[in-house]
Amino acid sequence: MSWLGKMFGSKPEEPAIAPVGPLGLRLKGAVAVDSLPFRVAGDRLLFEAPEGNQLIEAWGEVELGGGSRLHRYYLTDDAFVQVSTTAGQMDDVKLFVFHETVNPPNQTAFNDWVKRGSQIGAAQLDVNGQRYDRVWGEGVTGDWAPPVVFDEKVYNKDFREPDYELTHYAMLYQRLVPGLDRYEYVLVSAEDYGPNEYCITFSVGVDVSQADLTVT
Repeated sequence: MSWLGKMFGSKPEEPAIAPVGPLGLRLKGAVAVDSLPFRVAGDRLLFEAPEGNQLIEAWGEVELGGGSRLHRYYLTDDAFVQVSTTAGQMDDVKLFVFHETVNPPNQTAFNDWVKRGSQIGAAQLDVNGQRYDRVWGEGVTGDWAPPVVFDEKVYNKDFREPDYELTHYAMLYQRLVPGLDRYEYVLVSAEDYGPNEYCITFSVGVDVSQADLTVT
């Protein structure tokens, strides 16, 4: 508040409200996932959906070029909703749950995850006894495709300035779940936070619709 405001008793400025994104999702809002499809699936899926209202604790923004963007809404219980858009129109919505994290001790160990022939980019990926086929890399010949590289800005305290930025070296895999007629995905990403902070994340998820989410 300015000194004039203090003198004449002006009201303090109200905190800015985060912009509303696709499906009404926004930083510090909440989302609940319909648990019925996951209860029906039982142990045929490799993950459990988060229960109850989940606070959106962080928002990630990725510019992919050509009008395409990823919007990531990170939830309380180690999960995130990812919305893909093109020219402002939704392409798909996925729910991911973090499955495993590996922490390379140095840049050399990190590079081993992203170099040619590494696990990220292989034609198939095995996770907990399930085999997933590579989704990205269409038109690439051979058994390995380079990871897709993109930068993410992550907002936590305030939507106006990112709290941090990172670079992803990522690949998406999928399998058709027997008896469910739907795909389960594994998104594996080598994350470079710089200058000496790295991690490898494995996230498991499925496609969801607007009807599966209650946003408040």
